[in-house]
Amino acid sequence: MTGQQEIEHKIVIKDRRLLTVSGVKKVKSFDPKEITLDTTKGRVTIKGRDLGVNNLNLEQSELEIEGQIDMLTYAASGSGETSKGVWEKIFK
Repeated sequence: MTGQQEIEHKIVIKDRRLLTVSGVKKVKSFDPKEITLDTTKGRVTIKGRDLGVNNLNLEQSELEIEGQIDMLTYAASGSGETSKGVWEKIFK
C-alpha cells in the first residue's frame, strides 16, 4: 500500500432523473444539456435535458445531478490533453 488510499468511484442512476457520482475530482464544464467531470477513473460526460447540480461536495468527492439523463460516457483512454501534448512535441 502506498499510504494514500484511492477514492472509490461509483455512479448510481435512479429512474434516469437522479445521478449520484462519487470519486469526482473536478467539474470541467456544465450546462443544462451536458456536464463533464474528471473522476478518479477518467473523464465522464453526462448528456441530457434540464440538467442541474443538486449537491457538489469536493471534500467528499461527491456530486448529485438532477434532470433527464440521456447518455453517460467515459472518454477513451489516451485521448484529451495527453494526446495533444504528444502531437505538439512531434510537430514543433
